[in-house]
Amino acid sequence: MSKNEVDLEKRLLAAAVFELRVLLASRIDHNDESPEATAALFAYALHNQALAVLNGQPIDVTQALDSVARLESRLGHAYIQQFRQTVLNES
Repeated sequence: MSKNEVDLEKRLLAAAVFELRVLLASRIDHNDESPEATAALFAYALHNQALAVLNGQPIDVTQALDSVARLESRLGHAYIQQFRQTVLNES
């Protein structure tokens, strides 16, 4: 796979995260415990990293994971740990 193809894959996923954030913007409510509100907050937690990828800038994965970890009260410890392990490619 060429570097250009990898960049396009990153851009595709980054654009999807950013668009999810835009589409779910009206659902961002810290008092709303619905799945939609949680999804909106999840997308919001990663949208700056998505924009960085789209602008060809590096992202801080640790910072991104920390942003997602702030949703632990909604998603649960096990979910956050599984997400972290998946991203970091840990068993």
